[in-house]
Amino acid sequence: MTGQGGSTTSDTLRDDAVAWLVRVQSDQATAEDWSALTDWLEASEDHLVAFEAVERLAAELSEQAADITPGLTLAPPKVVPFRRRASPPAWFALIAAAAAIVALVTGPTLWRSYQGTPTVYETGPGQTRQIALADGTRIHLDAASRLTVRLGWRTRRVEMADAQATFDVAKDPGRPFLIGVGDQQVRVVGTEFNIRHFDRAVKVTVRRGVVEVRQPSLGSGPVARLVAGQALSHAEGTGRSIQTVADPSAAFAWTQGRLVCDDETLGQIIADLNRRYPTPIRVSESVAKRRFSGVLELGDEAVVVQRLAGYFSLTVHRTGREIELR
Repeated sequence: MTGQGGSTTSDTLRDDAVAWLVRVQSDQATAEDWSALTDWLEASEDHLVAFEAVERLAAELSEQAADITPGLTLAPPKVVPFRRRASPPAWFALIAAAAAIVALVTGPTLWRSYQGTPTVYETGPGQTRQIALADGTRIHLDAASRLTVRLGWRTRRVEMADAQATFDVAKDPGRPFLIGVGDQQVRVVGTEFNIRHFDRAVKVTVRRGVVEVRQPSLGSGPVARLVAGQALSHAEGTGRSIQTVADPSAAFAWTQGRLVCDDETLGQIIADLNRRYPTPIRVSESVAKRRFSGVLELGDEAVVVQRLAGYFSLTVHRTGREIELR
């Protein structure tokens, strides 16, 4: 019974996935159809797996359309009604006919267009980058950072790897701007903020507008709504986020070539500097625990190292490949 039930469920999902693909590829498809498809896909991982399998088959068949078409005897093409059938249809024939005749040739392309083509932006150590997106959003990417952007029809999405960036998001109520960062998601419509994501730690600081932060593992509701002058700090893998009052100018200082340190350990500071300079800086574990507050001008690496060495009464040892503070 279990096997038969599983097979029936699989057939039903496949049937639904076929119907969805035909529905959104018809000439009568609307934005509401695409939105409904997105809701269906996000309702279950099984839905997404079934749809991707059918889409892959459609793509394979589209490549063989010239060979398939002569062998088909079909009535003039028409849109397949979107409804669940009492018994599974001849799904393979349906896909073959749709792929060769109706419009499934363009299915994978249109679906990728709906989601948005992924574009990767990254910087190396010591590099920063100004990015102007097609929707008018501006991103300033910090050193040693990487993120991926998709500008879709219904949403604008960013996935942040290890990165720091400021975002000045163009307002578009019809297309929310969603940023996946660690195990959290930042949702905005139009606002300006900074996100820092290194060493599995996330910090969001808002300079203008309102930012909503969600953590899917804790439910669909937001864990915080941040306004200008507020920040949220979070460690990945935990259920706790700390909301505080924050000076946005400190979070944005890196864009002006400054590093603002507020009781930071030397180890944390060195990690930041190593993203910005070509010559790695090393400190012992005991020295790394010492703390510093102040503003470092991120110009010449030698000047920054000498200032830290003087503050902590350390000596500087240089080799051809690194700088060590002792």
